[in-house]
Amino acid sequence: MQICLAQINTTPGDFSGNWARIRAGILRAKAEDCSAIIFPELAIPGYLSQDLMYHEHFLAENTQVLNNVIALSGESGFESLHIVVGYLEVNMGPGKPFYNSAAVILGGRQIANHRKLLLPFYDVFDEQRYFEPGQGLTIIELGSARIGIAICEDLWNDKGEDHYAYKNNPLARYREAGVDGIFSLNSSPYVHGKLSQRLTSIGAGLGDMALFYVNQWGGQDELVFDGQSLVVESEQLVYISEQVKADEYAVVTCLAADDRSKPVPIRKPRTIALYDLLVLSLKDYVDKSGFEHIVLASSGGIDSALVAQIACDAVGAKQVHAIRMPSIYSTSASSDDAKMLHENLGCWDYEVPIEHQSVIKGLNQNFSLNQTEHNLVSHTFSNGNYNEIADQNMQARLRDLYVMHFSNAFGAMPLSTGNKTESACGYYTHFDMNFSFAPIKDLYKRQVFELAQKKESIPRAILEKPPSAELAPNQTDEASLLPYAILDPLVQAYIENYINQFDAFSSWVSDSLSRQDSISLDAAVLSHWLEEPEARDRYPMLIRLIASMEYKRRQTCPGPKVSKVAFGMGRRIPIVKKFS
Repeated sequence: MQICLAQINTTPGDFSGNWARIRAGILRAKAEDCSAIIFPELAIPGYLSQDLMYHEHFLAENTQVLNNVIALSGESGFESLHIVVGYLEVNMGPGKPFYNSAAVILGGRQIANHRKLLLPFYDVFDEQRYFEPGQGLTIIELGSARIGIAICEDLWNDKGEDHYAYKNNPLARYREAGVDGIFSLNSSPYVHGKLSQRLTSIGAGLGDMALFYVNQWGGQDELVFDGQSLVVESEQLVYISEQVKADEYAVVTCLAADDRSKPVPIRKPRTIALYDLLVLSLKDYVDKSGFEHIVLASSGGIDSALVAQIACDAVGAKQVHAIRMPSIYSTSASSDDAKMLHENLGCWDYEVPIEHQSVIKGLNQNFSLNQTEHNLVSHTFSNGNYNEIADQNMQARLRDLYVMHFSNAFGAMPLSTGNKTESACGYYTHFDMNFSFAPIKDLYKRQVFELAQKKESIPRAILEKPPSAELAPNQTDEASLLPYAILDPLVQAYIENYINQFDAFSSWVSDSLSRQDSISLDAAVLSHWLEEPEARDRYPMLIRLIASMEYKRRQTCPGPKVSKVAFGMGRRIPIVKKFS
């Protein structure tokens, strides 16, 4: 039989757009004479809809689209097509207000209903806030095959960590019930290494059952969905989607009778590239927000260079506006490098020099007027406690002001260019990360280098120069902090693995390097530092620094989550605390 996997890009509350994609898939499945078509989890309302679900009109539109699907299935020629689509079901009984459900529709009526059994409550997920868990299995007859219905987490009883295991194991229950296959509806966001985790988990629990796994794709706020819908049959991966550029309706021949040849198994599926997902995430954020143009500050540094490249690939170079804003401390080489980058990319180039010293002088004079000796300003100046770092940071604040003026005046979405390592340490002025979107927010510095080095448009000089904010003469990032070869793994261990003790960090590094995990720009530099006497004292100071910057990170704009733990909706840390 032929099954259509409808890997579509949904948007919360876009009922007309979601319905158009669902209808297009149903028409394709009919044209291909498919037995069934499967859509992603909550495809009708969009995922994650969050508190939008509490609106009465939202629920009414959700129901209307479901009725549209049922009506279409009743038209001539659709009678034998099973449609499995995710929707929002209102709970009429006690418990949470909704069910995360999948409707099975055939011949103009809903013949079965599956309510999601396992509701994730970790990382970015908070489904127990909204949904009541289902209780029973859902098994349908498809020709001579018995098919079980699952929704995303229903497949993943064990997260690989003891405190994420569920008592209920739907996959094992379906296996015990003797079903031939599973239709799984998913809205599973990308995390580095997620595909191999999916395949490993599936292989461990699937047994003789076939699996038809449909995952949505596209960017949604801080999440990016990688698609990679797949089919496993007879313990072989027989299909996997590699498409992230358009809605895909893949028709797969499977559950074959004895007189039909089975598909040739795919041995080594191509992993969706991280860079492609960053481009997808930004493109969808811009498009779904109703913007056409992008503006960013371009310094001639590697972070802004990579963001400019991502922006051009996401919306087209002629929709990207890159502003060079040199100050008295900026080198001519940096400005020239940025200009060459813009020429290589084909984006718009602007130069607007900034002058911060007169601004600071005027501000401080006004703050000092008519003040007594007990005033904070007078007291600070008289005691010599004035923070001269504020003078340096004024340069960055003026640049932010100019970018925001361009955005407001000309209607372009402003992008932030900070990375995860710098964000962890608070190594940015307070407004730098407050724009609309930060494409590399969840990338460590090593990942920025890795991706930038693959782009021919980025001048070699940008790749080779020491990273610097150029807010003072001869300033470099690593002199202000630590070499990124050390800082990257320190941040990763603390944020993603909750390691805050030196000995535990040293062991984590040893284990990671023995597995050949990519954790550092230079493993030799990292290993040497761990052996230095000062490292044991310096380590807790850096941990305290990271912990103290929570108030700055909480005010940053969204960016695509691509790691196990990102700064954003999935990391819930108090701002005011006495623990690091």
